[in-house]
Amino acid sequence: MMLENLIRNCLKNTMPLLHGGLKGKSVMNYISSHDDGSPFDKERKMSKESGTKLLLTPGIAQIYYGDESARSLSVKASGDAVLRSFMNWEEQNEKKDILQHWRKLGLFRKKHPAIGAGRHHTITNSVFARTYDMTGDTVILALDQPIGTKTIHVKEYFKNGTVLSDFYSGAAGVVKTTKFRYTLTIT
Repeated sequence: MMLENLIRNCLKNTMPLLHGGLKGKSVMNYISSHDDGSPFDKERKMSKESGTKLLLTPGIAQIYYGDESARSLSVKASGDAVLRSFMNWEEQNEKKDILQHWRKLGLFRKKHPAIGAGRHHTITNSVFARTYDMTGDTVILALDQPIGTKTIHVKEYFKNGTVLSDFYSGAAGVVKTTKFRYTLTIT
């Protein structure tokens, strides 16, 4: 629920700008930067959620080194040196689930220009669509879905008989009666 709210609040402010006064332009989003002393999630307690928010929001996504592996931003240093700490290479094995999450979402974003450049549509509180007319790309973003069978209404976006897959889990299903139904299992 928290992730839904983070993304919804971000979109509420960004989408009117991107399709209004900034039409034809873009924005750059980031979690941390060597120039910003107030990074999002400085304690790195929400690294997966940070990756989801950054990589699934419209605009350009800037990944600063270590964002994808929860590199500590709480180091003994002064000024912006805390934002320029050593890369956490020695922690890669223990944080591989965080890195894998960022990789999956980064690949999804790379394959679908609708994520960064598309028009946003709300389907429910936790399900969004993005459409990008220049390439015909359409994606459904279903956040914080529980394990088990899900039904997502996709009537406006996909025809009956369309085979869809959950990019993150690999689960697949066919659109029937304008709904996409599939079972999500975590192994």
